[in-house]
Amino acid sequence: MSNSWPKDQLKKVPGLVRVKRLISRKYDEYSIRLDEYKHRHEIRTITQFPAFAPNSTGAFKDRMDLTVTAANQTFPFMVQFIESMKGVAFPDPIRVDTFPNSDKARVAATRLEVLFNKYGSDKSTSHNYHHLYGVVLSDPESVLNLLEIGLGTTNLDVVSNMGVAGNTGASLRAFREFLPHARIFGADVDKRILFEEQNIKTFYVDQTKVESFDALAAAIDCKLDVIIDDGLHSPNANIATLTFALRNLTKGGWFIVEDIRADALPVWRVVSTLLPDDCASWIIAAREGFLFVVKRNADSRA
Repeated sequence: MSNSWPKDQLKKVPGLVRVKRLISRKYDEYSIRLDEYKHRHEIRTITQFPAFAPNSTGAFKDRMDLTVTAANQTFPFMVQFIESMKGVAFPDPIRVDTFPNSDKARVAATRLEVLFNKYGSDKSTSHNYHHLYGVVLSDPESVLNLLEIGLGTTNLDVVSNMGVAGNTGASLRAFREFLPHARIFGADVDKRILFEEQNIKTFYVDQTKVESFDALAAAIDCKLDVIIDDGLHSPNANIATLTFALRNLTKGGWFIVEDIRADALPVWRVVSTLLPDDCASWIIAAREGFLFVVKRNADSRA
């Protein structure tokens, strides 16, 4: 004799329908979680870059690939859009060794190269930025306040460190010796390396936090003739520093972003179109990196 119940009787068992629904729901939840686990890398990429993620349905891998494509294409496509709308092409970067435009600037560059080497700065070894700074600081007597963000930490647990062989504050000391009347300011995210010496004061700043720049401006409490960004080396941090610079540069003041990757140049071409009318800008090709340079007009009302 069979022990199984007829199907029509099973349907009449109290609560069985609810149990079947619960099992089905749990199975669906498990399947969703399993699917999410299998595609956790794709989901993480999509959710971490919401500004570039397609606002649509589809396979996780396809949406991840489109997110990465959008992140890589947005600024180059913006450059093409600007060129198309304005009917002009962005100029090629200028070679840094051709940027000095006077004998005075070339003499300053030569002396700065010596000082950068003396204090162990990579501005004239790994790079040849002294050519640019020869122009920026061609009249050292007139520079009264200079700020450099990025002191060169040797702590390996900090992103964008100089390695254990680096020389923290090297370029600040070179600038101090070159600029006889200047106050030299520095700033860094690593509080452990902040220091104070004759004519040098350093402060904390986190380039990814706007309020950090507000605190830095209050601490320095003066307009700046030169602002250098040699810190985190990422576009968001650089743009935050540029915003700070445009609020705090003197008339005729300079802002310099160092160590830009070639792949990031479209960002700076777009930024160059958004600058105030009283600013000129250049993209400069140097050894092992590019620079973005802004000069405020000496007749500016800032």
